[in-house]
Amino acid sequence: MIENGTHLKQAREALGWSPSDMARALRLAGDRSQGEKRVREMEAGKRMISGPVTVAVESFLHGFKPVGFEPEPPDQV
Repeated sequence: MIENGTHLKQAREALGWSPSDMARALRLAGDRSQGEKRVREMEAGKRMISGPVTVAVESFLHGFKPVGFEPEPPDQV
């Protein structure tokens, strides 16, 4: 269960997603940097994690992906 920012970050990392990927999967409003900032704020405990975000992230952990969503490939070094 996603109860705090640490849980949210652990879930995101377990999915192999960046904060930007999580923001896009959650379809957070605003441009990419705003969504990423909101995810980072939730993870840091500076922003409340809503019930719908909790349910969505738990669904992602069980294999659900939003229609048309693909995480960005990791940076190539």
